[in-house]
Amino acid sequence: MATNPTDDRRTTTVPATDDRFAVPLRGVAVDRETRCAHWDSALDVVALRFGCCETYYPCDACHDAATDHAAEPWPRDRFDEPAVLCGACGATLTARAYLDGGSEVSHASGSEGQSPSGNRASSGDSRTQSGDDACPHCGAAFNPGCRRHRDRYFEA
Repeated sequence: MATNPTDDRRTTTVPATDDRFAVPLRGVAVDRETRCAHWDSALDVVALRFGCCETYYPCDACHDAATDHAAEPWPRDRFDEPAVLCGACGATLTARAYLDGGSEVSHASGSEGQSPSGNRASSGDSRTQSGDDACPHCGAAFNPGCRRHRDRYFEA
């Protein structure tokens, strides 16, 4: 399920948010499934909520480009609150559910990773039956490479 770069992509910066999503979301060239200018493989379908501004971003580079403050990861004492958006189905996951490969999901209306330098994960079907690195609601596969930098998004 590769995306076309000319698909409906939007850049949203403070104070606006992208009205296509049921949660406050900002980013650079974001498509309807939360892929962005920095991460845009078939597996890059999550947006993460930052503790500093209570807003979801597809990646930390989007946060840095769209705001005027330093990023702060989602606080550990709030891991039971929604902090991850599945761009495929619109479900929100608690930080705990996402980090555990999880089973807790709440609803908002509605291959190996790559580096921002351009190495892209393989496209293809982004649905999986595995609970790890996938949305527990719809089965959309998440980029497993995100685990390497989870400290950018979640307090240790």
